[in-house]
Amino acid sequence: MMCITSVTASKNIPDNLRRSIAMLSRFKDLSIGHAIFLVTTTIVGVIMLLSTTLTYQLIFARTDELIESTSKEINKQVVMNYENYLSNVINTSNSLQKYILDLTKANEVSNLENLFMATLNIERNIENIALFDLSGNRIVSSTGETIADDIISRSWFIEARNNVDIHHFSSSHIEDVVVNGTTEVFSVSRSIYYYEEGIQKEGVLLIDIDTRNLKALAAQTNLGNQGHIIITNQGNELIYSSLPECTTDVCESARIANDIVLGGKLVTLDNMAMFANVNTIKYTRWNIATFINVNDITNSKTDTLYRIVLIFLGTLIAIAISSAVFSMRISKPMNKLKEHIHLIQEGDFDTMVQVEGQREVVVLADAFNSMSNRIKELMQRVLKEQVEKRKTHFVALQNQINPHFLYNTLDSIVWLSENNRNKDVEKAIIALSKFFRMSISDQMSTVQLKDEVEHVRNYLLIQQIRYQHSFKFEFDINPDVEHNFVLKLSLQPLVENAIIHGIRPEESFTKILIKGFQKDGFTIIEVYNEGYGMTQQRIDEIQAMIRGEKESVSMGLKNVYQRLRLYYGLDADLYIESELDEYTKVTMKIPIGREAQL
Repeated sequence: MMCITSVTASKNIPDNLRRSIAMLSRFKDLSIGHAIFLVTTTIVGVIMLLSTTLTYQLIFARTDELIESTSKEINKQVVMNYENYLSNVINTSNSLQKYILDLTKANEVSNLENLFMATLNIERNIENIALFDLSGNRIVSSTGETIADDIISRSWFIEARNNVDIHHFSSSHIEDVVVNGTTEVFSVSRSIYYYEEGIQKEGVLLIDIDTRNLKALAAQTNLGNQGHIIITNQGNELIYSSLPECTTDVCESARIANDIVLGGKLVTLDNMAMFANVNTIKYTRWNIATFINVNDITNSKTDTLYRIVLIFLGTLIAIAISSAVFSMRISKPMNKLKEHIHLIQEGDFDTMVQVEGQREVVVLADAFNSMSNRIKELMQRVLKEQVEKRKTHFVALQNQINPHFLYNTLDSIVWLSENNRNKDVEKAIIALSKFFRMSISDQMSTVQLKDEVEHVRNYLLIQQIRYQHSFKFEFDINPDVEHNFVLKLSLQPLVENAIIHGIRPEESFTKILIKGFQKDGFTIIEVYNEGYGMTQQRIDEIQAMIRGEKESVSMGLKNVYQRLRLYYGLDADLYIESELDEYTKVTMKIPIGREAQL
């Protein structure tokens, strides 16, 4: 069993560790504002909860101690009042016992009756004083009324006979020593000795005490609303209760007092908080219980608890709001910086970030703006250098066309002159002059398509003379694209490629078709020639050479492709379509509205 427990515990440790790591990971994923808010609120909340709990326990503990100590003091004072009162009764009884013994010994019974009457006049709370023999016969009394016949059956008489060493206190009752008694009294009785005809005998002394003074003592003490006093004897029988509803031994107050026996306890009576304190009264075997109303104090404890909770919640809310405001002073500018970083990632270096908040965040934002400006300046410098570099490269590529073509044309004119074709020499020179007039007319990188077509027309006239009109050409240019701009000297290399690779010596005529139209925002120029055509493998090889993926011995198509990409970017393209022994078509694709790239 121990082994199984150890294995289970060892398995739980990694699980707990993984959960802790997962919680830390989730905390790391929080934003700085949420982290500050969560940490601050949690720390302050825990501190407030601990302090509130401690304050609550301290205040309530002190309140409970105060209730208990105050209740005990009140109970002690009540007990003292009753003990003083009953002590006077016992002192009176003890004095009477001495006089009874002396006067009966002297056979002065009449003086004893006078003594009883005088005592009644002095002690107004005494209702009757009587001396009985053991048979219940009256020896002497303070009243001349008829004495009851069954004295020996009275509880006070029986108690005195059964225990001769102490005074006995009965419960409250209507006086029963005389016939037709009307006053509510409690009886104090004791077994005493007296003399009859010189012989010492045992008898019972009775003193009936009016209960009004007993009730007055209870009324003197302020026990609060429904606060009261009850007195019970050693048999838990109710002797007296200041609460009118409590008239029997089975009332709730008597039951609580009997359960407590001695000491104090907080109880609830009729939905009111009472502190019950039970004590004994000296000289008697009575228990006295005081029920003090502490409902207001208990309610004040509840009110105090509500106030503490409200203060705790209010403070926690105030701290949460303050923490949220403070975290926003940090997180809001940080979020602005984050958004600005995204703008920079998208290429916007012109927007400056303006933040308000803590000094460190403002300094960070200013530093970020300075960094953004510096990056912008560096990028503009690099861009300018790249543009200049591309211009230089573009001009160099363009300049490659003129010497190449001039060499070929002059070679053709030499051949015509050697063959005495003077008319053709004249036409060729005129066409050549027109051709170069456009080439050197200005430094613009682009021309309108109609000018580029006219330029190529002169070129084709020269080539027709050279190739003895072995090919014919045709233009199919849509009027919508005549004024679209294209790269200067971009069409002539395509036509030259069609002549070189498309003319078949064995055929009388080869056709070259040049088309221009607009499609999907692009100017499309197609150069079509009948001829040998080529396989797809050869097309792929030429495309690779054009893109610079393979070395090329021909510069015409590659030169045009490179200038297209330098000027228009990736939107422009040059591609070949061919059918073996049928035709070859070279297509140039130029985006419209991109005439100022360089």
